[in-house]
Amino acid sequence: MDLLEAKSRIAEALVESIFRRARYELVPYHSPQTPLRFGREDFSPDFSATIPEENGAPRQVLIEVKYRPSIEQFLSVENQRGERSLFLLARRQWPTLHFIFVTDRPEPGRSCFQAVPFDRMRPGEPIRSVDLDQLKELRIFRNNVDDHEELVRRIMGLLTSV
Repeated sequence: MDLLEAKSRIAEALVESIFRRARYELVPYHSPQTPLRFGREDFSPDFSATIPEENGAPRQVLIEVKYRPSIEQFLSVENQRGERSLFLLARRQWPTLHFIFVTDRPEPGRSCFQAVPFDRMRPGEPIRSVDLDQLKELRIFRNNVDDHEELVRRIMGLLTSV
């Protein structure tokens, strides 16, 4: 296992922890469809998260987690891909999919946990990320994210210094 793969697995575990703390029920996602792969990376959902809505009905979302040293750089490449962007391809296959990115080096003023808000995207506009707690429909509170950001920085810092 290389360093990027280790960081990706840690990122996934931290995002799962955020969702569990927000009282989501999580199950690993296993698709009958072929995984969505680009190069050696799988962009299929990692897990399914379910939480009751205010009316008691369950609301399910699919979550794909990726570690990236630079989220902005990754989004820039995806914006250049246009209609062939992996975000658009994945969203067609899984309409409730949420991409969550984890980084230990966010841009100034940004969170270590960012998501791509598909419901806010407009055709022709560049793909942008928002801090995870800004996706109000997910009901993830800032203090939950703050606690996990400290873990991201500590753990990734230890891995990088080895």
